[in-house]
Amino acid sequence: MEGESKDLAIEIELLDREWTEKLQNVKLPEMDEIHTQCIYRVPPNIREYNPKAYTPQTVSIGPYHHHNNYEGMEELKLKYLKGFLNRTELPVREFLAKIKDLEEKIRVCYADRIIYNSHDFLNMILVDACFIIELLLRWHEDDEWEKKDPLLQKPLLGTYVCFDLILLENQLPFFVLEQLYNLTGMNEKLLDITFDYFESGNVCPIESPKHFTDLIRSSIISSSELGLGKPEEGKEVNHVYSASQLMEAGVKFKISPNKSLLDLSYSKRDGALSMPILNIDDITEVLFKNMMVYEQCHPSAGDIIRQYVEILDFLINTEKDVDILVNKKIIVNLTGDANKVVTVINNLTSNIPTPEFNSHYFSICNSLNEFYDNPRNKYKAIFIHEYFNTPWKIASTIAAIVLLLLTFIQTVCSILSLF
Repeated sequence: MEGESKDLAIEIELLDREWTEKLQNVKLPEMDEIHTQCIYRVPPNIREYNPKAYTPQTVSIGPYHHHNNYEGMEELKLKYLKGFLNRTELPVREFLAKIKDLEEKIRVCYADRIIYNSHDFLNMILVDACFIIELLLRWHEDDEWEKKDPLLQKPLLGTYVCFDLILLENQLPFFVLEQLYNLTGMNEKLLDITFDYFESGNVCPIESPKHFTDLIRSSIISSSELGLGKPEEGKEVNHVYSASQLMEAGVKFKISPNKSLLDLSYSKRDGALSMPILNIDDITEVLFKNMMVYEQCHPSAGDIIRQYVEILDFLINTEKDVDILVNKKIIVNLTGDANKVVTVINNLTSNIPTPEFNSHYFSICNSLNEFYDNPRNKYKAIFIHEYFNTPWKIASTIAAIVLLLLTFIQTVCSILSLF
C-alpha cells in the first residue's frame, strides 16, 4: 500500500509539471486576440452547401489557399510585382522591411493559426500585396494599359480574379495594402482606387475597412439613409407573404431612390413597399454569401446583410415573384433567367442561422402581413388568385361573366316581351 501511494504521488508530480509547462504560454480567454481577427475560415456546415462560393478558383491571396492558383497566375503575380517595383522605383527591401514591421499584426488578423515561417510568410505577403496594388492601379489607369495588360486584354479572366478578391478566406488586411502603397508617395488614396476597381464609386466610402469583403459590405451599410440599427432581441419573423401574393392583395412595389440596398421602406398610407434597385448577376450569390459569413464570424459586425437577404427570400419563391419585381424595375435580372434568380435568392440563406430583425425591418414585415391578412385585401387576393392569375383563368372568367350578362339580358328581354 505504501509503495502504491508513493507511485501515485510521483505520477501526480509528473502530471503537475507537464500541465504547468503546457499552460505556461496559454493566454486566458479574455486576453485572446479575437478582437483583432477579421479573416476567417468559412464554417464547415456553411461551406458544404456550396464550396465554390468560398474557394478561389483563379488566384489565391493570403495563407489559407496559398499556391491554389489557376495555371500561370503565380507567374503573373511575379510580373505584377516587378511592374509595381518599376513603377515606384523603390528597392524591394523597403517593402519587405515594412511587412516585417507589420508581421505580427498581420498574423493575428487571421482566425486560423498561420503555419508559414517568417521567411515564407513575408515573401507571400509581398507578392500578393504588390500584385493587388498594381492590379488596382492598372485598372484605374485603364486607357494606358487596355491594350497591353494581360487581365485587361482577357475580360473573362479579369472578372474571375475580381470574384476571387471578394472571398472572405482570400483576403489580406487592408492596412497592409495601404501602408505599402503609402511608401510610394502617390497622391491618390488607395481607398478611392479600390472603389473604382470594384465599381462601387456610387457608395459612401469608409475610412478603415478590414479587407475587401468588409469594404463592400460596409460601403452598402454606410450609404444607408435609414440609420438601421442592430437587431433587437425577440424580433423574429418566420413568414412574410410573397411578392405575387402581396401584389394580388393590393400592395404596390416601387423603386426607392436611396443608394443603399438596405433602404427598404413601407408606406401604410398607400400600401407601397419601396426597394432600391438590385442587380442580380453571376457574382451576386458569391458576394452575399461571403458578406453574410463575415457577419456570422466577426463578433462586432452585426447581421444587417443577412436580415436584408431574409426579406428577399420571403418575397421571392417563384418565377412569378421575380417577374413582378423585374417589371417594377426593382430587380435587374442580368442572368436572363427568372428561375435562376429564384434559385440564387433561395440558396443564399442555406445553413446560415435565421436573424432577429431590427425594429425597422420588423415593422415592414408585420405591416406587409397585416395588409394581406386584412379580410378585404385577403379575399381580394383569393379572388384574383382563383379567377385571374393565369391567362386561361382570365379568359374563362370573362367568358363566364359575359355569358351571365347575356343570360341576364335575355331574361330581362323575355320578361319585357310579356308586357
